[in-house]
Amino acid sequence: MTWIRLVPVAALLALAGCGAGDAGGGPDVGDAADTGEDVVYQGAVTVLQDQERDAAELCGAVAESYPPQCGGLPVSGWDWDAVDHEEASGVRWGMYVVTGTFDGKSLVLTEEPVPTAEIDMSEHPEWQYSEPELGDPAEDLSVTELQAMADEMAAEFPAIVFSGWADEQHGVAIVDTVLVTPELEAFAAERYPEDTVAFSAMLNPVEE
Repeated sequence: MTWIRLVPVAALLALAGCGAGDAGGGPDVGDAADTGEDVVYQGAVTVLQDQERDAAELCGAVAESYPPQCGGLPVSGWDWDAVDHEEASGVRWGMYVVTGTFDGKSLVLTEEPVPTAEIDMSEHPEWQYSEPELGDPAEDLSVTELQAMADEMAAEFPAIVFSGWADEQHGVAIVDTVLVTPELEAFAAERYPEDTVAFSAMLNPVEE
């Protein structure tokens, strides 16, 4: 089975029937005040649920298979009967713009999800993938050190960090996340040299 890294651009342009990687979910990542429970996040992602899961989940990494097998952050308040979706072999999935808050364990919907097929995505650049902004790293770190940083964040925040890799050219650890909480930002700022971490998030805070 072939695995591909799912970033928002892939979520928008691919996967009417792809599969995805291992389930996230994981334990709590901190107190409500630290997780950014008051922050509203939004983005275009694939949502999936199979017969073995109690809740729908946001897809992170994607395996090229049919039906999809992706897993990730659970979604509270999801109702498959309320949205158009595909279904095969007991798996239900679709691509949607989702909006919600993060309670430390799941994305809690604050608005009804909207299928991306019903939206002109070209009118919403905020949901298009863009490369993370890179600063000027305060220290020159090795590939091994950068990868260790990415791995540590994945271990500490399993609910929201689904992969990470060392960008040797720019001297930073690129961390793929469902979303970036204040706690995750603080963790990186306190433990690692300035500008040696860049987050690539699927969901971003809604601008007021």
